[in-house]
Amino acid sequence: MADDLRNYKLQLQQVEAALLTDPQNEELLKLKTDLEEVIELTQDLIKTQEGESKIHSSSNDDDVTASLLAAENAAIPGRSISMWHVGEKCLAKWKTDGMFYEASIEEVNASSLKVKFDGYTTLEPVSLNDVKSIGSGTKRPSSGDEGKPTKGYNREYLKKKKQKKQQRFKQIEEERESEKNKWLNFHTKASKKPGIRSKSIFASPDNLEGRVGIGTCGISGRPMTEYTPGEKWKKGSG
Repeated sequence: MADDLRNYKLQLQQVEAALLTDPQNEELLKLKTDLEEVIELTQDLIKTQEGESKIHSSSNDDDVTASLLAAENAAIPGRSISMWHVGEKCLAKWKTDGMFYEASIEEVNASSLKVKFDGYTTLEPVSLNDVKSIGSGTKRPSSGDEGKPTKGYNREYLKKKKQKKQQRFKQIEEERESEKNKWLNFHTKASKKPGIRSKSIFASPDNLEGRVGIGTCGISGRPMTEYTPGEKWKKGSG
């Protein structure tokens, strides 16, 4: 990621240099704007990755959530079947991961319930031991954690947070591909203009007096590299 950022900045410098000779070129101006945007996005992504590394190195959110819920579930007794009513909100255990999620009671039977998890349409049968009052899972967080989601929502919160980060990564990748294509098109068109050579400044010179790297003279305050011819090595010398 850091290498990409350096590459984008180098491309931006080259576009800005080209704009000095053609300041009204709309294509160059658009390319400059796009490069500035992708540089900003890349810098933001690098900061996000650094933040994630610190979080994962200090604790695992899923493990912490599971431990908290396990301790909470063991401490809270269940309600009798007669105390549950159709339409009542509750926290029910999802069999796939054993975590409790917010749901609505749809059916009350002799020894079990059927619930519908929020965001889903199917009914799921749950035992009396796998359902609890909504209040038991939505306690106010401890001091310093007011900005975090309550325990009953932690799993879903982490899932959504991960999805947002994945979308952000995808957006950055699309920006990269777009900028790469624009940069290639810019160089292709520039090489076709009359009087503009497409050969690299680091290619071999066309004549004996030519110097490799002559196109870099004056950059960063450095003069053109001087060429000093060496003496021809003679057989038997030395």
